[in-house]
Amino acid sequence: MSFEQWQYTFTNGMNLAEQHESYDANVIPESKLISRDGLTSAAKIDFKKQHAPLLFVAGDKDNIMPSSLNYSNYKKYKHANSITDFKEFKGRNHFVLGQPTWKENAEYILNWINS
Repeated sequence: MSFEQWQYTFTNGMNLAEQHESYDANVIPESKLISRDGLTSAAKIDFKKQHAPLLFVAGDKDNIMPSSLNYSNYKKYKHANSITDFKEFKGRNHFVLGQPTWKENAEYILNWINS
């Protein structure tokens, strides 16, 4: 992934220094098969199957996985006989847990886990 793609996809709205630091710390080469495998029948999800507690988190400034899409995925899992919740973090991008506000987000998630 190029730095420009990283900026658009993950770190939009962050300052340039934070974008460079997060790119250097998190972007690693990966197999093209990872994306391709997600398109096969092996990736089919049974939304009615019971699952472990699941919290969907979203940033309202996310360019690659808009909050609305994340919410529609949450609603699909919500029909399962399991604990499923959704939380949108205002002012956050796709890099929700990598932004300087990560501690606030992690505190919310920890409180969710403990409840």
